[in-house]
Amino acid sequence: MALTGTASQTRAAASTLRALLRTPMTFARIIALALAWGFAAMFLIVGVTQLLRQQRLLRSAQPIDVVIVRSEVRSATSADTDRRVGRSNSTTTHRPDIAFRYTIDGTEYESDLIRPSAIITSSASRDQAAAELVPFPVGATVQGFVDPADPSRAYLLAETSAGPIVFIVLGALLLPIGWFASRLV
Repeated sequence: MALTGTASQTRAAASTLRALLRTPMTFARIIALALAWGFAAMFLIVGVTQLLRQQRLLRSAQPIDVVIVRSEVRSATSADTDRRVGRSNSTTTHRPDIAFRYTIDGTEYESDLIRPSAIITSSASRDQAAAELVPFPVGATVQGFVDPADPSRAYLLAETSAGPIVFIVLGALLLPIGWFASRLV
């Protein structure tokens, strides 16, 4: 009896699958690959969705007057994991922290976005973070931009943020890194 194309393809696929299952892939390799690719997927999804949202907001946003209610630099210091006396490996990062209020159709809203992306960037320099806040002193009325489809989403600067691109690049880099790391385990 001659095998049909479909039956022949099914047997070839089953043979390939059996060969793959016999390949020594330890549990540690599977975990390393799953973790790396899971983080890669997370970074890619967040990066792409934020990039698309950012582009949509830049295209459709309407200018609006907003009042700055908070404008300060927030600092965060990581925990010191080096227990030796006189040594520290903690780092301090700084980010601009801003809030502004605006009214649409009689409803007051508050937002904290400088750019149309939820990905917040920080800096090692307090001065750099403070420089971003100079045009936005507390109490000032400045121009912001609001999403007409969702008035609760507003931002101050009609420019792109590098955050989504950084997330996409990290996600793309984690795919081959995860593959090679799983081969080393």
